[in-house]
Amino acid sequence: MSKSDSSADQSIITVMMVEDRSRIRETIVEIINGSEGLRCIGAYNSCETALEALKESVPNVLLMDIGLPGMSGIEGVKLIKSRYPSIDVLMHTVYDDDDKIFQSICAGASGYVLKNAESTELIKAIRETHVGAPMSASIARRLLNMVRGRGGAEVSPAEELNLTPRELDILQSLVEGHSYKKIAEKLFISPLTVQSHIKRVYEKLQVHSKSAAVSKALRYKLFG
Repeated sequence: MSKSDSSADQSIITVMMVEDRSRIRETIVEIINGSEGLRCIGAYNSCETALEALKESVPNVLLMDIGLPGMSGIEGVKLIKSRYPSIDVLMHTVYDDDDKIFQSICAGASGYVLKNAESTELIKAIRETHVGAPMSASIARRLLNMVRGRGGAEVSPAEELNLTPRELDILQSLVEGHSYKKIAEKLFISPLTVQSHIKRVYEKLQVHSKSAAVSKALRYKLFG
């Protein structure tokens, strides 16, 4: 599917994957194409070949392995998100490792699913990643624990970012994996007000997505 065809059917979630093991690639492609509303438009064995393919076809969701020949999946996420910020990246890996999860999210990944997960769980993760669902509570807790166990902030504190107390509350709720509806209930405000605050948070952090905002909050250690 070419770039010009990518918006032809808005009901279809297009997926590209990067996986160096051919058997896993073939299996995942079958699972994706056998799922209603999903279509795999490319499966590659390295970030380098995927980057070439992206010049011609841009998916909604990119399923990315971490341990790859050549460029690692985490390095690939950074590069791909810098060139194609609209792509939602879902890490698909054997590494059930806090540091790998932290690095992946900070690189720009929107989610994380293990290779030993059931096929239904993988498909659910792809769908949720595409619609911008909040990070799972379990991963959010692990990320927060990672941040609290690290040293000082890498860059400016919250004051220099000019975030208001309410905006910090909203951002922390995003980091904790809450949905807009849950944030509204928690803070006793309307979902529209939540969206308005989130828009300003994005502007101040100079980001354009929930995963990028969470990544920046973690790197700045705003809630450590």
